[in-house]
Amino acid sequence: MKPRVICLHIGARAHYLIPTSLEQKGTLRALITDSWVASNWIRKLLAQMPVTSLKSMAGRYSASIPSFKVHSFGIRFLMFELFLRLTHTYGWKSTLLRDHKFEEEALKKMKGIADAEVVVGFSYTSLNCFEYARSKGIKTVLYQMDPGIEEELLVADLIQKSSVVTTWERAPTSYWDQWRKECALADVIFVNSEWSKKAMIKHGMDKSKIEIIALPYSIEKKHVEFKKNYPTAYTKQRPLRCLFLGTLALRKGVHLVIEAAKQMVNCPIEFIFFGRNEIDLSEFAVPNIQYKGIVTRDETDMAYQQADVFLFPTFSDGFGLTQLEAMAWQLPVISTEFCGAVVEHGKNGWVMRHPDVMSLVTILKAILVDPDVLPQHANQCLDRVRTFSTESFASALSEIINGGQSGEL
Repeated sequence: MKPRVICLHIGARAHYLIPTSLEQKGTLRALITDSWVASNWIRKLLAQMPVTSLKSMAGRYSASIPSFKVHSFGIRFLMFELFLRLTHTYGWKSTLLRDHKFEEEALKKMKGIADAEVVVGFSYTSLNCFEYARSKGIKTVLYQMDPGIEEELLVADLIQKSSVVTTWERAPTSYWDQWRKECALADVIFVNSEWSKKAMIKHGMDKSKIEIIALPYSIEKKHVEFKKNYPTAYTKQRPLRCLFLGTLALRKGVHLVIEAAKQMVNCPIEFIFFGRNEIDLSEFAVPNIQYKGIVTRDETDMAYQQADVFLFPTFSDGFGLTQLEAMAWQLPVISTEFCGAVVEHGKNGWVMRHPDVMSLVTILKAILVDPDVLPQHANQCLDRVRTFSTESFASALSEIINGGQSGEL
């Protein structure tokens, strides 16, 4: 008998990967989420909106999940989001209010579903529902999306040691207090990398209840049909194109790439940055740097296609899905040990044991000396991505769900 599972899901994170996986295995009883746009014509209308926040609402739907299983908050949550914007409530205050509102509404929905045996919730938004689940003998499974408080401490230390001006700010103490309670109430916690597991254990989490499930990625026809071409040598006319795509933050190692660009300003190399920026724009005023800002999905695809190597010198990531996105476009990756174990060093990219400028510059200079290494690595990328299948993710999640159905493991 398959267990009946409730999935608590704020936003459209990872394109509804978790509820979709539960539905695939026949265990999804209900998806409780803030917004769900089942109407095709409304989604098309939203997709044409000039306002980004409205346009993004077009993605609040998945054809893989039957709408009759979806319990959304309707207009109430949308009005709440509008209130936050009209009152110019941003930053941690906005995050805490939004998370609290989600938990409040999710608990109401959960109380109306009497036959659930398991509840799967996302970190930082599941405390109230987990407390209720425990009182009813319902098994609790927490998806910890990041390494938790260890990541914050790491970033705070980076900022203290750096002269880079950033908009990043620490979470209030109450945020982490609630998180610890949430983790304590979880029968199982699953993370996406060994790095996240180690970070959780470091801060007192029971290692016996932490499982690792790598994020998946689906290779599409466009990836298979794409043919990547590399030059036989890099010149000023055709420099080595290094792509940094994601949040431009110290945590992601953006300052390392900027410093590498400064040190290699006389080399045939250029650095292209895409993404939401957390640092002062003046930092990008280097001759071999191009900052493109936030881009669309189509523009992202083009960036991957035109680049020669993908830079991911992160200090901390729960997984780092951009590694798989890049490799799906046959783009070798320079990564670190502080994220999902995607890159195989010397085969389809490079893994830096510690993110630092010297290591990054050394790798890039080696590529300039031996340009044949990139096409060799590129040829190994697609096979690596294929090992991170949605089927594997769904099966691993199913094992966790089926590993006992009571409130005690």
